[in-house]
Order: sequence, then C-alpha cells, then structure tokens
Amino acid sequence: MQTKIKKVPIVIVIITICLYLPLMESWGNGTLWGVNWQSPAFMAQLGDKLRVLKLVLITLAFLLLIIRYHHISDTINNKFFKNIFIVSGFIVAIVQIPLLCLGILLAGSLSANLDYSHKELKFSDRTIYAYTADPGAMGKAYHYFYLKCKLPLNRYELKLLKKLDWMPEYSIEVHGNKLIITNKSGKGEAHLSDITNFNCKLQP
Repeated sequence: MQTKIKKVPIVIVIITICLYLPLMESWGNGTLWGVNWQSPAFMAQLGDKLRVLKLVLITLAFLLLIIRYHHISDTINNKFFKNIFIVSGFIVAIVQIPLLCLGILLAGSLSANLDYSHKELKFSDRTIYAYTADPGAMGKAYHYFYLKCKLPLNRYELKLLKKLDWMPEYSIEVHGNKLIITNKSGKGEAHLSDITNFNCKLQP
C-alpha cells in the first residue's frame, strides 16, 4: 500500500529538528562539529550553554510527542512509518535527556574554574595550550599539552604534544625546540619533549 501523508504539519517538523539536530551535534567531532573558534576555553563555555539548549529542545520535542500524539497519528496514515516516527522519537528523547543532564552536572563542576582546566602561554612564535582533564573521584586526571595553531576566520587547530599524569602545580617553558614541563610540587621533576616537527605551517 502506498504511504499517504495528508500534509507535513509544523509539529512534525519541529519535533524532527528538536530531536535530531542536537543528536547530530552531540555525535559530531567537538562542539558545533569542531568549529574550534577563538579558544578552547571559549568553546568549553559555549559547549556548556549548548547542552542546556539541547536539553530544552529535546524536552520540547518529547512533550510535543505526548501532547500531539493523536494529531501525528491522524496525519501519518501508514502504520509502519507512524510507529517508526513515534517510537524512534521517544527512544531518541529518552536516551538523550539523562545523558545531557549528566553532562550539564559534570560540566558545571569542571568549568567552575576555567583557568584551572584551560591554560594558554605564548612563546615567541608558538602558543602552548594545556588542558587538565580532572574527573575527580570518577577517574584519573591527566594534563594534555598542545600546540595551538591559528586558522582563518579566528579559528584554531590543536596538535597534541604530550600527555602527563596530573600534577598539583606545574610550569611550562619552551627553549628552542624543547618543551619543558616542570612539576613544581614534590621533587620538581622536569619532562622534556622535542617539538621540532610540530609547527603551524601548512603542509604542501
């Protein structure tokens, strides 16, 4: 039997956008599909706001699925496609809502001190970005050190230089082509990395 759809009411369009656009963004490579604009700290703040917005949109879609259930059922005549739209909509909403709530909760605790998680230092023609991933009691903390490169339209690219176990306090220096990260607690252990092959020049 040929599928008959009387029309595409605005409620179906709204539900589809509110459910699947946040899902696609969440599965993308970073905030807003990895646009990497201005700085990692700015993108982290933007990501926190986007989680709240996505939660609002998905909750709206979930409520519309419930409130306008009979209207949607009357609009889509084909039982198979009607069930696919409604059931998949409920599943997508139910999966995303708790994950976003958890993300908002964790982000709130992690972004309380952006200066702790995100550090940028400029050395001559190099900018070193340090990110501290500290999940607290939920896992082990690490420091990630990157070379930050400028891209057109105020964007940036990060190139991983080194990953180290968490240190209460540390310093970053660049001497020539040597990246020196010193643990300022304990015995003051220094970690040296050769960054000769890391640069921001476009490859031919």
